[in-house]
Amino acid sequence: GDLVVVRSQLEADIGDIVVALLENEATVKRLAVKDGQRYLKAENPAFPDIFPGREWSIQGKVVALMRETVV
Repeated sequence: GDLVVVRSQLEADIGDIVVALLENEATVKRLAVKDGQRYLKAENPAFPDIFPGREWSIQGKVVALMRETVV
């Protein structure tokens, strides 16, 4: 139920939350680096980090998050 606002851009800084395209699937993850390799870190522990072995690209940077609140 969350909505994200994304600024379209092809580069991001380490630590930014990004929309990344891997093959034909988009994902929202934090851009991180380990041993000199960029990877996509999952904030939710129920999901694994992604160490892309194939070509991938950054589609944009998350600039806002709107959470649905239940009352």
